[in-house]
Amino acid sequence: MPLIALLAACNSGPVRDLRGAADTRQLSDAQQRRWHEAAQIDRSLRNKGLLLEDAETQAYVQSIMDRLFPEFRGTLHVHIARSSALNAFALPNGSIYINLGLLARMRNEAQLAMVLGHEATHFIEQHSLRQRENIDTLAVAGIATTVLTGIPFSGQLLMLGAMSGYSQDLERAADQGGFRRLTEAGYDPHQAPEVFRLMREEVDALDIDQPFLYSSHPRLSERIETLNRLAEPVTDGGEIGESAFARHIARLRGLLLAQYLDEADYKRLILILEDPQRRSDYPPEADFHLGEAYRLRGEDGDEKKALAAWQRCLEKAPDFAPVHRALGLHAMRNQQPAEAIIHLRRYLALAPQARDRAYIRSYLERLEGKKP
Repeated sequence: MPLIALLAACNSGPVRDLRGAADTRQLSDAQQRRWHEAAQIDRSLRNKGLLLEDAETQAYVQSIMDRLFPEFRGTLHVHIARSSALNAFALPNGSIYINLGLLARMRNEAQLAMVLGHEATHFIEQHSLRQRENIDTLAVAGIATTVLTGIPFSGQLLMLGAMSGYSQDLERAADQGGFRRLTEAGYDPHQAPEVFRLMREEVDALDIDQPFLYSSHPRLSERIETLNRLAEPVTDGGEIGESAFARHIARLRGLLLAQYLDEADYKRLILILEDPQRRSDYPPEADFHLGEAYRLRGEDGDEKKALAAWQRCLEKAPDFAPVHRALGLHAMRNQQPAEAIIHLRRYLALAPQARDRAYIRSYLERLEGKKP
């Protein structure tokens, strides 16, 4: 549907909150149109392989959503997108997407519950239909969405109100709704602002002009202050869910680090892994990724830092094949053939199906004198 027509549909007739799954069977014409558009995006994301296919993690994240919104069980569906961007969004049909980059960067279940509660509130309060932004504002926000979300179909998501374009009042309402569900479900409300505090630290450290999470939301500092104020009267605390979260999410962190490397996002890798507190959340192989990030950055002293990181990885995870490849190639570059042979042989033994097996084999043959 053209954007003008879609916006006209959004602004026609009163908008009522959804009270439960049964309400989704009595949709207005405008709601049905948005539902159809959202379903198309669901199919496109799935068919293009942009979702993480991990049944165990999917079930875990979905269980938290069902705990927060039991009356919408079977209607609110959580999906994990492969994007490394720190983002989450809701579609008008109850599909909630959380990016791998955001999920793997959180530290506990309560933090995840806050983000899921926020996004689900956009759905149950039908914020995409309440939105009153003008077309020019949406078009400008769409440019930011394309850059910040890491998800294709940004224009469609924008038109559906899934990202950007929400007014500050609607964003505040989503924060309040998410916070209320968080506390009602028994989670520690003091964890509510922590995800946004992480985002603010990253914005400052990487000198990002505009927050990449929820690009049209109130400034991160404002929402942190608001959530702190909401949590302050609560003295009993609540569930944090750190160990359960770690069991289900820890393995995703290695995937995220590898994705950062594929995207040459070495600045973010270094920011995460140079911090001792954050580094403790990641597996032993993380030192390999840190070493690669130093190598890619290539500043003065980074070669020594890379070597030290790879050696730490070797000590902690001696059977992690990529670190042997890194050390072998480093030895080759530094005219240390004996050491290079040891590591490259070990790499091939640990990764017999490696895509670069033929190249590594040719390096070994030259090192061993089997080729001129």
